[in-house]
Amino acid sequence: MYFDFADDPILIEQNKYDNLLTNTIPSTMLQIARSTVGHGHGLYCRSSVSAGSTICTIPLEKCITLEDVRSHPELGRVLGIMQDDLEEEEGPTASMAAYLASEMLREQCAEWEEDPSLSGPHADYINILPTGRAVSQQDHVLWWSDEDVERLFEGGAAYEKALALREWVKAEGEIIEGMLVSNLAEKQMGLSVSQVRGAVTNAFVNVLNRSLYLGDGEENMLLVPVLDMAAHSIEPNIKANLGRNEMGIPAVIVTAARDVSESEELTLNCYSTLFEGHEFYVMYGFIDSP
Repeated sequence: MYFDFADDPILIEQNKYDNLLTNTIPSTMLQIARSTVGHGHGLYCRSSVSAGSTICTIPLEKCITLEDVRSHPELGRVLGIMQDDLEEEEGPTASMAAYLASEMLREQCAEWEEDPSLSGPHADYINILPTGRAVSQQDHVLWWSDEDVERLFEGGAAYEKALALREWVKAEGEIIEGMLVSNLAEKQMGLSVSQVRGAVTNAFVNVLNRSLYLGDGEENMLLVPVLDMAAHSIEPNIKANLGRNEMGIPAVIVTAARDVSESEELTLNCYSTLFEGHEFYVMYGFIDSP
């Protein structure tokens, strides 16, 4: 169940993807371009790679991790409590969304004030994240109106799942909004409550459909720039693990799961296979291929 945004897509500028690549993985063999297997943009390999070979390494410092969440200078302590107090998977998701929302608002302020010094360490990544329906041809039930949910889901298998997710995000989102409004007021950043609310919703969407779990346990949840441009597949041509690069620096190591041809689009098994089709759509915004 895709919404067709082909007639009027809102595309993120190519130079923003190019900047992300250059500043995340210099001298990479990778390229970000329009996807051939899904909507929006995808990740491509410009050279052929044999099975088992390393395609790239992404320094962990370029990723957004739960350690970043706990280390936030103003919100880290309370976000750590949120992470620990909620259910096993809900805590990391909510605290990561709060952190991401704060970074999104930070970049909005930097842009509006035309002051690059206000930008944070993840600015290039924040600049390519979808911020609403149709942006980069993305969709998610958290962006829908109540009327859309009733009209499209009522009586269907996804209805209860969609309502439960929206209610949970609304409840946690209100707590996060309070934190962020207070934090922004202390910094004298003039953002409205509606702008904060929008950033929180956008953050939840991006955490739900872009975060990866590399290794065992919820503590290994992270957002990985560039890698999260790879399309999802249950038969992927790449895989990713935590490790160290050739300099001994903690990194996400991306290797070929099979031989990869020149200019082939890269795919990764990104999401849980435990969900049924309707649950998969509600959580991630698209239907998994059989």
